[in-house]
Amino acid sequence: MSGSGVWGSLGLALGLFFIFVGERVFGEGGTHDVLVILGGLLVLGTVALRASARQRAQGPAREAETKILIASVAILISLLLYVASTDWGLSLLGLKGSAGERCGGALGALWRAVMIVGLLALFFMEFAYRRMPIAEAVELRRVRSAGLSGTSLGLAFVFLFSGNYVISQRDVKKDLSYFKTTRPSETTVKMVRRLGEPVTVLLFYPPVNEVLDQVRPYFEQLDKLSPQLSVRVRDHALEPDMAKQHNVRGNGFVVLLKGKGKGQQAETFEVGTDLEVARARLKTLDSSFQKAFSKLTTVRRELHITTGHDERSTQGGENEEAGQKTTEFETALERSNIRTRPLGMAQGLAQQVPTGAPAVAVLGPRKPFLPEEARTLLRYVEGGGRLLVTVDPSVDHGLDPLLHGLGLELQKGVLCSERQHLRRASTQADRAIVFSNQYSAHPIVTVASRNAARVATIFLQGGSLARYQGQDANKAVNVVFPLRGPKAFWRDLDNDFEQDGDEALQEANMIAAVTLGGNKGPEGRAVIVADGDFATDQLIRNPGNLIVLSDALQWLIGQEQIVGEATSEEDVRIEHTRDEDKFWFYGTSFGVPLPILGLGIWMAVRRRRRRESK
Repeated sequence: MSGSGVWGSLGLALGLFFIFVGERVFGEGGTHDVLVILGGLLVLGTVALRASARQRAQGPAREAETKILIASVAILISLLLYVASTDWGLSLLGLKGSAGERCGGALGALWRAVMIVGLLALFFMEFAYRRMPIAEAVELRRVRSAGLSGTSLGLAFVFLFSGNYVISQRDVKKDLSYFKTTRPSETTVKMVRRLGEPVTVLLFYPPVNEVLDQVRPYFEQLDKLSPQLSVRVRDHALEPDMAKQHNVRGNGFVVLLKGKGKGQQAETFEVGTDLEVARARLKTLDSSFQKAFSKLTTVRRELHITTGHDERSTQGGENEEAGQKTTEFETALERSNIRTRPLGMAQGLAQQVPTGAPAVAVLGPRKPFLPEEARTLLRYVEGGGRLLVTVDPSVDHGLDPLLHGLGLELQKGVLCSERQHLRRASTQADRAIVFSNQYSAHPIVTVASRNAARVATIFLQGGSLARYQGQDANKAVNVVFPLRGPKAFWRDLDNDFEQDGDEALQEANMIAAVTLGGNKGPEGRAVIVADGDFATDQLIRNPGNLIVLSDALQWLIGQEQIVGEATSEEDVRIEHTRDEDKFWFYGTSFGVPLPILGLGIWMAVRRRRRRESK
């Protein structure tokens, strides 16, 4: 690189520095004018010096100097555009008012873009050209490649800055997240259509409100479903007496009313009036309405859930995998106005189920019940109680006295199928995730049977039930198997998920419905599901499981639509097992970077071989 090139680079950098300091630090006055003029002269001198160097150069060096001169001229042009974008420059061009503002904005963006591209292209070419000390060593291809790289990088910066500027100036918000939440779910539709007495819904909102615009379509659809339901909008400021009567402290509340006069009942929930604040509540509007509507229109029921045996629960057990909690099940019970109560040793499980308990649930115990506890549950059913049991065949559950008293036994082995299973981990263990849609005629599978072509019930390492044939078998019980597995299942006895010689294909009784007594006293009912995970989050999301569980509870408790879905746009938390977390950690840390690194090494070696071959 020639000495003129070195002086040209230093002069350009110094000239731009003087212009920057004059414009940004001093702004105006004598010092400002001196620095700007001095900087402009240095830039002009740099361009002149580059032009002189180009005239003296020969061969490839001349072409390299030409490209550097073009980049230097681009920087000079950007300074001229900057002068034109100032008030003084616009007045010289005769542009005033709105035309001057528009032109000044365009010129302001243009000079910055030209400056960035010119500087980066010049820097890259100067860097490559500096390493070629004599004219005979000039590689024009390297200079050209460096110039293109600098130009590309400059254009990328221009695109990035332009995009950020446009986004900041054109800040437009489009909210598309509420179209689904403003439509009632099928569960809500059924609840409203069965309404037997008048219910009034009061929406406390001002006439013009963005949250009301989201809430109103939801309740307008409900209003059309039943003549017993009426929806009205009331402004808190215009209806102070009504608001005081129902303890509404401001707008943004939804009030459900049943009855009149002193006996009038009310349920209230808040949505809010500001869209940003109400966003989360709008996502669960259907669930909030279901909960308030159930409290108002249905008799409050209770479901006692056994504890103390490591049952599936909302809290979860130690080292429990994702999806094994019963959060969604208990949330659905709450929406249906069913309160859950614990039933363990402290509540008398070893002696007697509390008097008046309408139903009891045993949800997937992983530790054994005491014989006294199992017999207490049996006496409860014999006395007219209602019982739901989900139990795994591969655990020591201690419920044999209960099952035998109900005329059942849980057979050994986990149900597996080679062709009728779901694929989850793509291993042999997937064979234990079986499904069936062979429903019989029984109330707990009526809806599922009607939709058997579209739904199926899933078992996760579940088992098979059979009639108990012992000498102490109760002949008075009536046992029905509402769900059977086809003759494509085998019971895996050694936990290898392979069909061995002593594990023949057979039909499997997956769910049992039991009734006993009823002649002189209340009829006892029990539903036994041979899968402890049946009511957990990972299976209840399947329609075939949700429908059967809902109808089973309806048959036991005697209340329609016990468990049902609610329309929601809440983000579902993604949960992984410990092995899945390891997979994602090592996959993102090594699995993704290593192939990219390998590709880069391969391309570098390939390029070096090509260069050596030349």
